[in-house]
Amino acid sequence: MKSKMKKVVWIAVLVISLTTILGIPSLMAEVEEQSDIDWDETKLASFDLGLIDEDDDVEISEEELIIDKSKAIEVEEDNTMSTQSYYSVDGDRMYFTDTLTNDDPDDWWFFSLEEERSFLFELESDQTDYYIQLYLVDWDTGNAYETSIGSSPNRLYAGGYIPEGDWALRVYSNDQLGNDYTIKMNATNPSGAVGVLSRSSSLLYVALSYDSGDIYLNGDYIANLSGNNSHLDWERRYQFNWDGNYNQRTHTVSSVKVSNVSAPVRYQSQYASSANALLIYLDIDTLFMHHESYFRSGPPTQYESSFVDTIGKVTPRRLDQDDFDYWGDHILVYDIENNEAIDFFSVLNYYYASGVERTPTISFLQ
Repeated sequence: MKSKMKKVVWIAVLVISLTTILGIPSLMAEVEEQSDIDWDETKLASFDLGLIDEDDDVEISEEELIIDKSKAIEVEEDNTMSTQSYYSVDGDRMYFTDTLTNDDPDDWWFFSLEEERSFLFELESDQTDYYIQLYLVDWDTGNAYETSIGSSPNRLYAGGYIPEGDWALRVYSNDQLGNDYTIKMNATNPSGAVGVLSRSSSLLYVALSYDSGDIYLNGDYIANLSGNNSHLDWERRYQFNWDGNYNQRTHTVSSVKVSNVSAPVRYQSQYASSANALLIYLDIDTLFMHHESYFRSGPPTQYESSFVDTIGKVTPRRLDQDDFDYWGDHILVYDIENNEAIDFFSVLNYYYASGVERTPTISFLQ
């Protein structure tokens, strides 16, 4: 990759950076000469956020959820039992820390689902004797029935199907007690998931993919890996008018193709911000356009227009393999609360490529 970092780029990229600062109008189309800009490794790396660990693959388990009614444990709806702790969780997510002791060796975490869902959980602990087991709860009989789904500590379970009903995750020890543990669970997304695209460390945020190509994050539809994503279209337009003159610059991203999504982040740039955003990694064939123009009423009257982007390619065009092999990530920032794309972090974004605006600040939500 280092040997291919030099790219043929219109020299006007540098010219525009200077003229923007000095207030002198200039356009890429004014410059016919080409030159090499030395994109050093540090600058290139700034467009490769590296927020997705490609080696951290989590597969959806194909294990069938089997309920064994011969293995029943009596439970009480008022959640009172001298040697066990009962916790009723309101909702379809949990993230709690507790301890198993001689006086409290068995913890039950109850939750209810009104419809079938996909299901992830994990027990984190330094105590390898701890175990987590899923139970179906029947409050009419007062029994909890063991299922075939369980896991030892520090192993994430992801399943595509858990039926509606009352459930419990039981945390207990096969031997030693006294250690803390953290229980994490997310059952927010529709059933039938085939892949885990991203998740927060707490599992309070989980993005799953489906055979249809749909992507859901905590039950909300985000995008489709191969279909129509017109709701992700993004435009940034700048126009400065004075005395019958204007300077104009427009970026657009449309016909979005998605390769991956990050876990939710807090995003802050000079142009946009969000307390709950998703980084949508674009794929080949996404449509990109960059247009710059100016008009001077004169005399003499002047008008210039250019569709050349920051790496010297004419737009509108679809992103190709070269854009990803040599120019880092191309990312749409999607505000989850308002369901809209709010920024485009890429070497193709003039404001970031030229250094006019600083690299955004990004931090993961727990």
